[in-house]
Amino acid sequence: RLESEECQPIISPRSPSNSFINITFMKKPLSTQRKLLKPYKQSLKISKTQYDIAIGCLLGDASIQTQDKGKTYRLKFQQSENLHRDYLFNLYEVFNEWCLSPPQFNSGRKIWSFQTISHIDFKKLAELFILNESGVECKKHIKPLLVEKYLTPLGLAYWFMDDGGKSSYNKDYVRKGFSFNTHGFQEAEV
Repeated sequence: RLESEECQPIISPRSPSNSFINITFMKKPLSTQRKLLKPYKQSLKISKTQYDIAIGCLLGDASIQTQDKGKTYRLKFQQSENLHRDYLFNLYEVFNEWCLSPPQFNSGRKIWSFQTISHIDFKKLAELFILNESGVECKKHIKPLLVEKYLTPLGLAYWFMDDGGKSSYNKDYVRKGFSFNTHGFQEAEV
């Protein structure tokens, strides 16, 4: 292409051999790529399924961050090397339209991770988890009635996959059931 031609994103659909949607741009200056990314971002809307799963994951190990003082937010997902790799790739399948790159492996920390683009649609999740009543960002927490009002069966399933487990892993101690690891929350929140 000539430099004067406008560069459009090339979206490669999923195929049986490739489960990812790839978004690539012709080689142009970063400022031009940002201009191309803007219309794509504006076309995105978080689905009910993605919203429910995000709530479950944010009750677990996922995090939500801002880079522009609260105008937009992004989700970040991390899981350990081998044990939870498939789970992380399942999450990527759920959110891949929101991602510019597939999950990456950090060999030093032995974790797989990916993050979404920053977007205004994630602000309602930030309001539930990291913004206080005044709209000021604080540590991740569970607001009153969050679980009752917003946690769906799908979100509960993802919370369990993200941060749940058997009540006892000791084969000599018979104790049935499962638990959610809520160590990061205050006692009043759980």
